[in-house]
Amino acid sequence: MPFDAIIFDMGDIFFDATPWRRAVSAALVERGAPIDFAEFVRRWEAELVPVYLGRKPYWDAFVDLLAGFSLDAARREEVAAIAREKARAAERRTLFPGVAETLAELHRRGVKLAVLSDTESREPRVRERLAAMEIEDYFDAVVTSIDIGYVKPMPEAFAAALGRLGVEKNAAAFVGHDEDELTGATAFGLTAIAYNYTPGVAADHYLNDFSELLGVATSRDNS
Repeated sequence: MPFDAIIFDMGDIFFDATPWRRAVSAALVERGAPIDFAEFVRRWEAELVPVYLGRKPYWDAFVDLLAGFSLDAARREEVAAIAREKARAAERRTLFPGVAETLAELHRRGVKLAVLSDTESREPRVRERLAAMEIEDYFDAVVTSIDIGYVKPMPEAFAAALGRLGVEKNAAAFVGHDEDELTGATAFGLTAIAYNYTPGVAADHYLNDFSELLGVATSRDNS
């Protein structure tokens, strides 16, 4: 029996969301900050939680992040300028191979599709971004953390997406890449599907190519 609905994370699922973070972490290292990319991502994600819940402006969180490094004011300003420049460039996103075609086919088959995004942007802005990538029409629901007041992997976030779709959890799947989000989806009762994932993450299914989702969606017994 096919899934009735699939919920997707957005960044690093539909497109590569790492260039900005890699550029900023490299800028920090070049200016003497003792940090690697993985540690930068961990610290930045922690700073972003209040942003995603509407409690702090995005760039205020970035200033707070920079304050945690032993850099002088001039170097912090240099990194902030690089971050803002790279953020503008990051608005131009290129889909991973097979994303548009797979979403179109799932939509044609009648599978309900939702985006569940941790972001400082509200639903209309996220839909604009999806439209710019020419995939917005495929989604029955777009749910953002700032609109609902919860972030993944909180169970309330998954519940909000299911509520918008009108589907029970045992008939739905979540496609993600972060270990904590996939684990949270499993704990909530969704089928967890890992894509663009770090080796070793726990999930029910693993996609090496996005188009493989069509096979997984066709049969819940497929493994």
